[in-house]
Amino acid sequence: MLMAGVAMSCFALNAHAETLEQAVSLTLAHHPQIESALAAVNRAHESQKEQRSAYFPEIEIGATAGRIYGDNSTSRGLTTTRGAGYSNYWDGSISARQQIYDGMETKYRIESAQAEEKAASHTLDDVRETLSFRVVQTYINLTRAYKGLALLRAQQESVNEYLARITSMVDDGAADEAELQQARDVSVILDNFINDYRGQARNLEADYFELTGHAPDDELVIPQTDTTLIPEKMSDAIAQANQSHPLLHAANAQALSAKNQINATKAGYIPRVDGELSFLKSEKDDVLGGELEDGRAVVRANWNFETGGAQAARINQQKYGYKDALARHDNAQRQIERGIRQAYAELETAQKQLENQNQRYDLNAKLMETYEVQFEGALISVLQLMQADNQVLITKLETENAKSRVQLAQYAILAAMGQLNDALGLKIAAKQ
Repeated sequence: MLMAGVAMSCFALNAHAETLEQAVSLTLAHHPQIESALAAVNRAHESQKEQRSAYFPEIEIGATAGRIYGDNSTSRGLTTTRGAGYSNYWDGSISARQQIYDGMETKYRIESAQAEEKAASHTLDDVRETLSFRVVQTYINLTRAYKGLALLRAQQESVNEYLARITSMVDDGAADEAELQQARDVSVILDNFINDYRGQARNLEADYFELTGHAPDDELVIPQTDTTLIPEKMSDAIAQANQSHPLLHAANAQALSAKNQINATKAGYIPRVDGELSFLKSEKDDVLGGELEDGRAVVRANWNFETGGAQAARINQQKYGYKDALARHDNAQRQIERGIRQAYAELETAQKQLENQNQRYDLNAKLMETYEVQFEGALISVLQLMQADNQVLITKLETENAKSRVQLAQYAILAAMGQLNDALGLKIAAKQ
């Protein structure tokens, strides 16, 4: 008989088992994809600071020292005594330039950099959501595989007992060899199940290690999904995703950045006005010119024209970049909606499958009870009892698989909406 109680005790949870939330938190704290996305956020932040610096003065300090030779009377003093001269030479200068007006180019470049930082931040959120769902998938499938192995190993003990009884009956002439061969076939089938589940567990353990950085516990806590967070109507889930999904926010920010880049480049058509304060002090021997002091406070206006059309080409490139950003947003929106629709379809299918599997398990469990009574009355053979017992196990495994499929579909809806980490109750702290 299926030893469900023994199997469940084998799968009992200990106090040190890692929960799903703990596994996700650990992944989000240390996974290289998070570090890479975070570096992009910080890089964008520094870019914003770089653009903002254009509002502040530029100070230039220069100094020159050495020895010079002159052979031009116009470069020397009023009185010359020979046609050429040598002199020690040094000069020092300091100047400060302040932007006065640049057609708002700096303003647009700052706004573009701000949008890039927002895009990088939302992309980081999307990477977190994606990684979290990978952890959820791996964790739930591992709990399924471990529980399946526990059930199979418990059943293996029962099968070995059945085989020993049938073998003894064959030796005593109470059963024929055909029954023994059929019993061995049941045992081989069970071994195949064990090997399959063991292989699944090893593959999932490799995924778990890649995500969290450590091997999983042998016993994991079966997660409980808060179904109240899942909208009953698919249309409501799509509407929420359109409002809050980080991937869409990132695409919007990218489009805004591209638009500001266009405006910044167009500002090049407007004259640039800068203010400048400068002071120069130079000293040579009198024979080559003597001392010089020059102080200036001026306003400079520069207006550059690119006659080859380079500026117009840059503007057109950026316009196409803006169109590309808008198209990426629309594509992301379609992908998100498709993901939500598929997740709801999967949930509906999985729930129906679970309902059917529960019915099958109840039927087979009741059939097993009937077979036990009939066996006691010598109405059926040990082989038939063994086959019925094994069928209960198979339907139990299929029922557990269906439960896992329902859970995964529920988490898939939350992930497709971009709200998985919120549903897990994880508050992501900013890491700089």
